[in-house]
Amino acid sequence: MKYYLFKISIFVFSIHLLNAQDPHFSQYFMSPLTINPALAGTGYGKFRLMSNFRSQWQIGGTPYSTYTLGLDANLLSNKKTKKNILGGGVLFLGDQSNFGLLKSSYVGLTIDYHQAIGKNSRIGGGFQATLGKRYLDKLNLSFGNQFGKNGFDLSSSSGENNLINMPLFYALNAGVVYSYKSTFTQFDFGFSLYNLNKPNQSFLNDKSQIYPVETVFHTNYDVSLVNNIFFSGNAIFRIQSKQNYFAVGGVLGFDMTKGNNNQILYLGNWFREGDAIYPYLGLLLNNIQLGISYDITISKQNLGSVSPQSIELSFVWRDLTRQFGKIRCPWK
Repeated sequence: MKYYLFKISIFVFSIHLLNAQDPHFSQYFMSPLTINPALAGTGYGKFRLMSNFRSQWQIGGTPYSTYTLGLDANLLSNKKTKKNILGGGVLFLGDQSNFGLLKSSYVGLTIDYHQAIGKNSRIGGGFQATLGKRYLDKLNLSFGNQFGKNGFDLSSSSGENNLINMPLFYALNAGVVYSYKSTFTQFDFGFSLYNLNKPNQSFLNDKSQIYPVETVFHTNYDVSLVNNIFFSGNAIFRIQSKQNYFAVGGVLGFDMTKGNNNQILYLGNWFREGDAIYPYLGLLLNNIQLGISYDITISKQNLGSVSPQSIELSFVWRDLTRQFGKIRCPWK
């Protein structure tokens, strides 16, 4: 049974490599370092500690899961340059699929700089270097040459070390962001490229199995409304190989402390083209923010007995030595 399962996982894994994509989040707006390196250090406060967890495509009781832990900061403290940003960040990302047999781990370092241009505008660029590793869980795999008269002997050599062990690889990413901010509004537009060096991710040293370049466009608009209510909307468009990804949505924020900026309820909804809509609920308590979203599938794709579903959690902890200001969008 394990050997049969292994063959299935390798087949699915081969398809995954041919159509390789970077991990995506429904709450992409809560994971800035995975959509543009130029977003490091651009949040409210001196620094942010961020985490995301996504569980999706429930198959046989074991989901495909993706998780991140990131830290970014504005490294400039000179009041004369407060409109400029020298940002830095580190991101840890992992995922697993195929009943946990295939796992991936990544760590990325990011640096960016934003220069004020005029009274209300700023433009910046950033770079990110990522080191990655993909591997198969050999403790839960069995191979044909491990089968004997008494069944599978997992203590014996499988002879498949090249298949199980994959060399480390690195990826280079870059992006730019333009921002305009007034007293009651803010607009941002960004563009980024991931996997510029097209890293090879083949267990079998197949040079044709590379991670294709991913192009990302993203934008958001934030505005303060009346009675301590504000609106934040954003959109993202990702292109990688033959796969396109477009999502758009927004959130209303309700200041429950009449302007103290430390207790805010967020209610929103997003739409992912041809796939799902997903409502979002968020809560900001002082410097801690929690968010949850659930994908409601609208795809007409025939998935047989597979029941696609996805739940996603987000967490942000901000240093609030710098104040929020008039605009209080949830992802800053």
